[in-house]
Amino acid sequence: MYWTQRADQPHGRSRRTLIATSLALGLLTVTGACGTDGNPAETAGSGLTRLVIDFSPTANNAQLSLGIDQGIFERHGFEIDQVPGSGASANSVALLLNGQIQLAVSEITAVPAAVAAGFPVEIVTSLVTDYESPEGDAFSLVVPEASGIRSFADLAGRTVAVNGLESFFDLTVLEAVRRAGGDPSAVRIVAVPFEDQVAALRQGRVDAISTLEPFAGQLLTGGFRSLGNPATSALGPRSVPSILMGSQRFVDRNPDVMRRFLQAWGEATAYANDNPEAVRATIVRTTGAPAEVVAELPLPWYVSGIDRRSAELVARLMVDHGRIDRAPALDEFTWSESPDAHDLQAPPRGLRVSE
Repeated sequence: MYWTQRADQPHGRSRRTLIATSLALGLLTVTGACGTDGNPAETAGSGLTRLVIDFSPTANNAQLSLGIDQGIFERHGFEIDQVPGSGASANSVALLLNGQIQLAVSEITAVPAAVAAGFPVEIVTSLVTDYESPEGDAFSLVVPEASGIRSFADLAGRTVAVNGLESFFDLTVLEAVRRAGGDPSAVRIVAVPFEDQVAALRQGRVDAISTLEPFAGQLLTGGFRSLGNPATSALGPRSVPSILMGSQRFVDRNPDVMRRFLQAWGEATAYANDNPEAVRATIVRTTGAPAEVVAELPLPWYVSGIDRRSAELVARLMVDHGRIDRAPALDEFTWSESPDAHDLQAPPRGLRVSE
């Protein structure tokens, strides 16, 4: 089933109400669970600190699975329990606030939206940075080769599939359309999970998809073309679309645990950047993408810490496009003890980056 945002749906109060309602409904569905959100982190039977992390298996967070496989988190005293999520940020926020998970992989837009709606979550660390590469970008707006869509402005009056409504993906598409001189209010957005977008585009049910690897690569090697990178068009180069978020209460109650986690995360990030073949093998295993396709993909540029420039810019764009009334202050939705993302200047060894 596709959930559609009509081209004529008004920006403003109705959409802001949708965000708050979605979050509230998500909380109601899990209120019967025993929450541990404000309690000390759990110690597993192994004696390690147990963290449950909601994640979506894509190339953009492969360093999490790879760090677990390499024993990096265990060496730092963690037992990580990965729970594959649906990609629904509102549901992840609900699970965080009820203590059923401690961290969640999410698009960056989910955090300002939740905080603006009164739900206290915050960014703990970034996952990847966007970049342009002669081998292809991490994010792509893909259309059929014969399509008459030649620029982002041409998306007005067309149907574009994104992973979720009110997400990073539709925000950057709409902003890219605006920057190209098109009318973002005329774009019809539908929500289609990443893994189903390839079939939707091939079958002509949508005119374009805003996607990431490895899904874009499966199309670009088979008669489709990329219109460009909407994230780069909207936010500039080396922005951060994906983050790990936690509830403010859990993070504030467990600062030592979170500091130790960030040390492990930094080590896992460095290992992923230094071991591209291990990353490719992890992507194949976690996503099910064909090995021959993954072998040709431009790999993610993994980062740790918080890119506060991207966070502020995304929050402002959410106001511009009617997602929230007011952009929360940076310290309202980022963990103050997390360092700035310090690995955005020099690309990892072997990664081809267009300047």
